[in-house]
Amino acid sequence: MQNSVPKHYLWAVGENIEEIKGCRPGDSIAGRYLLKRDRLLIDTQPEHLPELPEDIPSFITPYLRLFAHQLHVPQVYGMVSAQASKLSGDIWLLENGPIVQVTETLMPELADAWQGAAAMRQLNWLWQIAQLWQPCIAQGVASTLLTPELLRVEGPLVRLLELQPDRKPPNLSMLGKLWQQWVEESHPAIANFLRQLCQQMVAGQVRSGEQLMGQLDKALAKCGRWYDRTIEIATGTDVGRSRAHNEDACYPPDGTVFSGTPGAQACAIVCDGIGGQDGGEVASELAISELCKRLDRLQLHRVTWDSLSLVSKLERAACAANDEISARNDSEHRQGRQRMGTTLVMALAHLHELYVAHIGDSRAYWITRTGCYQVTLDDDVASREVRLGYALYRDALEQVAAGALIQALGITSSNTLHPTVQRFPIDEDCVLLLCSDGLSDKDRVEECWETEILPILDGKVGVAEVRDRLIEIANTKNGHDNVTVALIHCQAHLTEESNNLTELSVPPLDAPIEPIAEEDAPTDLTDPSTITGSSNSQVKTQVLVLPERGKSPWSLLLKIVFLLGLGGVFAYFFIPPVGRAIDAAGESILGKRSKFAETSPQPAPEITTSAVQSLETGAFVEIKSPGGELETEENRLDLRGEIGQVEVKGTVPVGSVLRVTNKLLTRQGNWLELKVCSLPETGRSDSPTSKPPKDLSALGKVENKEVASAATPSPTPEAKPSVAGAIYHLQAGEIGWIQEQDAISKVATNLNPSPNQQGKCVESNRF
Repeated sequence: MQNSVPKHYLWAVGENIEEIKGCRPGDSIAGRYLLKRDRLLIDTQPEHLPELPEDIPSFITPYLRLFAHQLHVPQVYGMVSAQASKLSGDIWLLENGPIVQVTETLMPELADAWQGAAAMRQLNWLWQIAQLWQPCIAQGVASTLLTPELLRVEGPLVRLLELQPDRKPPNLSMLGKLWQQWVEESHPAIANFLRQLCQQMVAGQVRSGEQLMGQLDKALAKCGRWYDRTIEIATGTDVGRSRAHNEDACYPPDGTVFSGTPGAQACAIVCDGIGGQDGGEVASELAISELCKRLDRLQLHRVTWDSLSLVSKLERAACAANDEISARNDSEHRQGRQRMGTTLVMALAHLHELYVAHIGDSRAYWITRTGCYQVTLDDDVASREVRLGYALYRDALEQVAAGALIQALGITSSNTLHPTVQRFPIDEDCVLLLCSDGLSDKDRVEECWETEILPILDGKVGVAEVRDRLIEIANTKNGHDNVTVALIHCQAHLTEESNNLTELSVPPLDAPIEPIAEEDAPTDLTDPSTITGSSNSQVKTQVLVLPERGKSPWSLLLKIVFLLGLGGVFAYFFIPPVGRAIDAAGESILGKRSKFAETSPQPAPEITTSAVQSLETGAFVEIKSPGGELETEENRLDLRGEIGQVEVKGTVPVGSVLRVTNKLLTRQGNWLELKVCSLPETGRSDSPTSKPPKDLSALGKVENKEVASAATPSPTPEAKPSVAGAIYHLQAGEIGWIQEQDAISKVATNLNPSPNQQGKCVESNRF
């Protein structure tokens, strides 16, 4: 007996939507869509494609470009033309909206659900709105987040009913005024925090969505300590009914059941190999191996926790796995379709959050008592067409190459790879399902989650039993591919101490990051490079606002200088008299300079540290000692191996020259990646306080491959073991991290270092 076709509940929008309200419940529109109430309809023929448009109007485009935020934003199902409906205008239908199918009503407004909600749940709702702020600003629909009737909730999830175009650019002050209305009904533990946060927003002290998320992150972290959390993981993989060998791989290994608490061990990985026998399975195993090495080196401490730093580390781990497979392809001279690769979906539980990293079309589903939500978006042609605003999803699926992957691990360099890393605050029991397309194809997860997975949350069945059942469903109802499943059961319960919750207060604002003015944010994202990465990742992807062409006088001046220089080069090489004259003049000038240098050496100009306000990427710096003091613990530079790391990797003595090779913005402030260019003679000596330099010959390859973007730090060698009383001086060419404010107090900008001072920085220039 076949399963009945599920009902498709739709929400109608359009310029002439008032005509729908004039219809009576039970009326049929276009002979297909049954009106239930207001603007709520049911498609009575879901087995047939809806009417699809030839041209997409501007007010529909934001839905498509926010496709990556499908957890919160409804998607366009199709349209009903005026000709088909006999109405005066076209009607657009939205699916995946905040509709309770059992009662055929809308989900409650956030404002109505606010009173009585737990403290962490209230903060979680606000955090999700803050996360949506910048994407909605970019698409000109941020007014949606200021309209209470459009903000709906389904358990822990904020859902938008529809998108409202901005009449004028909104700002965070307006959002703060809306949130102020909820302060009095907030949970007592966070009421004071929310009141102070709203005051900061209204006063303009919180200037960007990232700053707002940072404040909420700190409050969520404190609330998260009121919960006890346990994690249970079960994994399994099977060759399937039609394949001769299994190209999938998983971690923990097949058949494993893990129980523990959040941390580096509370991780699951699913990889689906690409490239045929002796290709796909090799790639998936290589990816698992490299990712596990990275996880073993993660330092996940509560005190030094920083969400953006962990997101960055997961991105770099994915890039490292990519480079491992890519190097294997290169060594075996694989080209084009012969190159092996793999998809990746990985989940890590740490403190109060779940982190999900993703590349390819393996998926992650989040199951709570209120629903099953696909949290990853396939990296395929169909999804790309939607995110670019070119087509509705159902229309894009009809393309011949709709399911072709646009990125996977191992196919190309990490410079072109864009891993998606998302994070989810967890305030109730839930299950995260990771799976290859052997299970997810044909909507099998959407069909079976309620009967097969949901009972885990009620304790009626264990994760191992459900894992085996899902593999069986994949083999019997799909059966065309290998299948791999990982189930992560997260349990979160308030501790006994939570009965006496400490009232939170708003933390001090981080050092301001110069944000893009929200009213100046770009609204045109037609460049695929602006949408490839996840908008949930605030580290790797940045929006750049470029000046309009032809508006700056410097542009014309540069063109003139370029043409003059080009003419000079042409004259030097092709007009002999001119060339000889230039050579003679150069020799004369050099002769005078060398004679002057021999007779009148000039001391280097003194550089004061007080003039240094900030350090930018590419700048050379020199460590100075105030008043010419000898090196002490107070004036030497201590560098860390990773951002936020407590242990010192090594020190750089007074007189050393370094270069700023990277600058990363985190919740802890600005972090600089510094590369040692040259050391003073004392720094090079084999003193008893200095260890012999570590061989870095094998590190060069890793460094070149790991730089995926200017905002993603390169991996650094592991921290040197500390020895009592010993100081390890970093050698020329080594790299380390330091907070910008710590560096500024000990260095002075060296605008024109000599070649000797530049040293290793010139030999291995990363720019």
